[in-house]
Amino acid sequence: MGTWARRGGPLAAAWLVVAGLAALPVEHAEAAAATQPVTIRIMSVECASACDGTGIESAGMGPPDFYGVLSIGSQSMTTPVVPDKAQVFAPQGWTLTADVPTSLPEAELVVQIKDEDPGVDPNGDDVADISARSGDTSARIKLNLVNGKLSGDLTDPTGCTRGGGDGHPVQVCYDIRPYSFEDGDGDSFTDYAEYRGLDFDNDGTIDLHLEQWADPRRRDLFVEIDWMTGFAPQNGVLPAVEQVFARAPVTNPTTHQQGLALHLIPDEEVPYSEALRLENDRDPNVTDFDDLKWGSPDLTCAHGGEDGHFGTSADRSSPLCEQILLFKRLRFRYGIFANGLYPPTVPGPNNTPVPNTSSGRAELDDRGGNDFTVTLGRLAAQMNLADFGGRAAAEEATLLHELGHTFGLGHGGRTDNGRVDLINCKPNYLSVMNYPLQFATAASLPAKQQLDPNRPLDYQRLDNVQTLNEAALDETALPGVAGAGSRLIIWGGNGANLWFHDPANGQLNWKVDFLPSGGPRLERSVAVDLNHLTMFTGCDQPTPGQQLVSRPDWDRLVYDFSSSPLFSDGVHGTPPDEIDAVDLRRLTAADLNVTKTVDKSDALPGDELTYTITAGNAGPATATAVSVTDTPPTGQDVTRTLPDLPADGHAEQKVTYIVPCAVTDGQVLTNRVKVTGKDAAGQPEPDWMLADNSATADTTAHTPRLSLAVEGTPSAGAGETLTYTVTYRNTGSAPATGVVLTLDAPDGVSPRTLRQEVGTVAAGASGTARFAVRTSLLTAGGSAVTVGASAAYGGAGGCAYPAANATATSTVTEQPPGRNPQISALWLLRTGSLPAELLARVQATDTRFDGADGSAADGVLTPAEVRRVLLNPLTPLRAELLTVYLNLGERRVNASTRIESLIATKLGTATVAAAARHAQATLALPGTPADLPAYATAETLLTSINLNLSPRY
Repeated sequence: MGTWARRGGPLAAAWLVVAGLAALPVEHAEAAAATQPVTIRIMSVECASACDGTGIESAGMGPPDFYGVLSIGSQSMTTPVVPDKAQVFAPQGWTLTADVPTSLPEAELVVQIKDEDPGVDPNGDDVADISARSGDTSARIKLNLVNGKLSGDLTDPTGCTRGGGDGHPVQVCYDIRPYSFEDGDGDSFTDYAEYRGLDFDNDGTIDLHLEQWADPRRRDLFVEIDWMTGFAPQNGVLPAVEQVFARAPVTNPTTHQQGLALHLIPDEEVPYSEALRLENDRDPNVTDFDDLKWGSPDLTCAHGGEDGHFGTSADRSSPLCEQILLFKRLRFRYGIFANGLYPPTVPGPNNTPVPNTSSGRAELDDRGGNDFTVTLGRLAAQMNLADFGGRAAAEEATLLHELGHTFGLGHGGRTDNGRVDLINCKPNYLSVMNYPLQFATAASLPAKQQLDPNRPLDYQRLDNVQTLNEAALDETALPGVAGAGSRLIIWGGNGANLWFHDPANGQLNWKVDFLPSGGPRLERSVAVDLNHLTMFTGCDQPTPGQQLVSRPDWDRLVYDFSSSPLFSDGVHGTPPDEIDAVDLRRLTAADLNVTKTVDKSDALPGDELTYTITAGNAGPATATAVSVTDTPPTGQDVTRTLPDLPADGHAEQKVTYIVPCAVTDGQVLTNRVKVTGKDAAGQPEPDWMLADNSATADTTAHTPRLSLAVEGTPSAGAGETLTYTVTYRNTGSAPATGVVLTLDAPDGVSPRTLRQEVGTVAAGASGTARFAVRTSLLTAGGSAVTVGASAAYGGAGGCAYPAANATATSTVTEQPPGRNPQISALWLLRTGSLPAELLARVQATDTRFDGADGSAADGVLTPAEVRRVLLNPLTPLRAELLTVYLNLGERRVNASTRIESLIATKLGTATVAAAARHAQATLALPGTPADLPAYATAETLLTSINLNLSPRY
């Protein structure tokens, strides 16, 4: 790519197609000039010999009457006669200007000087000799139309010719223009370069063609434009921006032509990358602007670095590549149209990562810059550019904006002392450099979404626009902003995502407050932070009390960037932040938000919680397809559809929730809600605007929570009392109701289960309960007895909770036996004096004797009941078993006392306890005749113990 062909010919059209720019109009720049003006002016005429009748005149005649015949190519003129001139004179009006075809390499200028002798000399007018050549009195001068050098009959370095003897010698001095160094429009390009291009090696061949674009009458500004694949400038974009400069209120001081000749020269496609990096330090791991511009290494000529794209491919392959690129480097700005900037993501609102959708980046310095980018690919993917006039309009605005930075304009223009003005969003600065005016919002948008749909694509032209003192603004003044005409004035100041605009020639209600009648409240002095526009990054922070100065831009542009510190290769400074999709979407998107409150911050199970959901739209667009989805702490989501919400609109919904029994004490019940919707164009909110689209409301649940501890008698003998103290505590924050304590004992302990009803235990309250049990006399010494305590309880809402549990373990001790068991007859004799403790031990071991005397069983064994058992001849086995228990109770034998007998061996009952359990099992038999042998055997087994025959100590 990159062959610079003269526009309008077949090569130009072919090049546009190859470059991927067939859509770019051929009229992108003016056609190259077909002719070049050449001027020859006679500055002086001087006779080299007598200027009278003894010289050029005939004898007797006075001084000659000179005139000249001037020719440039085929065009000639005869000058006025200057009568009676003697030795030397400077004629007036002896000037010929001719348009010479630019296709010619040189022009011939021919001059004759004559003496007018009308009707006097039959030979006609006399001809002066002004050439040193023999045989020709005419001066013949050649002007090289490539480099402006003169050759031919010039005999004097100052530009004169002198006759050499063929008649009457005369010296003539000339002013021939343009000079080789002449720059008629003062733009640092010589006229010859602008008409013909540049011949770097003086071989008569143009090496760099500028003439196809250059305008010798106006200042020329050159910008090379490259683009990544898929991001060529839209049709008409480059001509539109060129026309902005062509209409610039700048008058050339020499040619008096209006406007500037900006040449946005589309060159070639560069490789695509997701992100383009334009920073001081190169990163080899990303696509770097300087690598694309200069190549890597920094060599763009044919001997290396072929991946550089500055200059055309013809420039880079030319033997004079380095001279050509040096010339361009000093005078050509360079821009790349790309997808997006590096890094691909940046921190967005609420520090949420969002795509880097910056519209561009440019060097900015008091002395200008030369590199910039236009990066609308990622931005366009995030939003609808139709709201801003479409892709082409966005490219025009961004290109003009970024170019403005390279011309030394900040977001506030340029100060009187030549410094970049960085104060952004000034309502009285009417330039595309100002964020609110960079993009023109579409007139089809609702009024609340518009900035200025009619803003011109231009830098500020107006001069003497009023300075605004934010600390003392006069709302009663007419016009509101002097010098701004009827332009719309856009301002903010209230910190919300809102802005206001009114014509500058009317009174401006800066505070946007109103009387009770509805009319504006206008005051003579109010303080408003006018450029606090929260939708724009860079204007979103308060800056009260500023002096907002407005200056014109066009008379302050920095054309020559070669003295800028950013001119050095790879040095870009700190480019200013630019408008991105975050800013633009705030202008046109619906901005939904939601809040949620709950009527109870603390609740018990069974309580009903009522949530109030308020969905709002911070605007500026109407929100459509709005719905809220409520997510309760448990259960299914609830989604409700809301009506369309205009800007600043709100809608309220209520939902309820019953606190379940399953909550735990102190549990925070979080109810979540999310609002979703679209703008009027059907576009959903982008991710970075969703931070306020969800809300929560919390309620703390309160429930009882019982804890339990048990302490018991560490040890006791078999049949003795074990006492357990159960301590309960409600560690929850709600009352425990229906509290019931239960003590469960293992086999061999009586009673097996004990209950105690406690009732309600307040939050934080505690109490104790005592339980007593006895172990069986058949429990061997050293046995561990573990009891379990539990507390069943409920709470509010009829909720029941898992019981609290605890255990305690006691040890059964054993003392040496007395070795003197007594028979039943002896115990019968003692029934009148049996100790209660002994009877209690027996009852804890076996309850079958309770009520043996015909009384109701009451859980207490009495002497009468013992007597009845011992006296009953029909139940000798019961009597012997009771006798064993009595002997165990008085520690005459122990449960673990070993016994030996034939029957014991046969039955496998090796201890007193084993014999007693065998008897218990025998008594469980039906008592049929078939069971009599078993009864007799068991009775004999026990009788041998009670007679002290089988025990072994």
